[in-house]
Amino acid sequence: MDCNRHTYFSAFYHIVFSTKEREPLLRDEVRVRTQQYIIGFSNKHNVRVMTINGMPDHLHFLIYVQSPALVISDYMRELKKATNKLINEQMGYRGRFRWQEGYFCQAISRERVDSCCRYIQNQQEHHKKLSFHDEWLAIMHGISNDEGKSNS
Repeated sequence: MDCNRHTYFSAFYHIVFSTKEREPLLRDEVRVRTQQYIIGFSNKHNVRVMTINGMPDHLHFLIYVQSPALVISDYMRELKKATNKLINEQMGYRGRFRWQEGYFCQAISRERVDSCCRYIQNQQEHHKKLSFHDEWLAIMHGISNDEGKSNS
């Protein structure tokens, strides 16, 4: 008997991670190939990438997970390891590329999926006005505000 037969799990996660020291190493062709790899990697782990985009120093993506067995920290560790290897070995970086330690991951409600997708898809336009550092602070401030509202 399949013990997960009656289990329903559905979660959306907005994930952001950056290059080491936020170096602008993700040139367009590297970023596009890395994003394609992330989609394939995710599919193999039963994770659906809803949208993905980024800048030369960081990537954003929104995933949909239906398995309660997925451990985000394991998924991210393996994803970063695999893309680091891809970029260094197949895109000519020869060991010079590294991801920053850690990542941002926030579960979002089904109602916020469309707005999160638009936000991710508009990264290039968004970053004409806001640096990654300022974006990071705004995201973290937004979480603090959200948490403050939920506790009141």
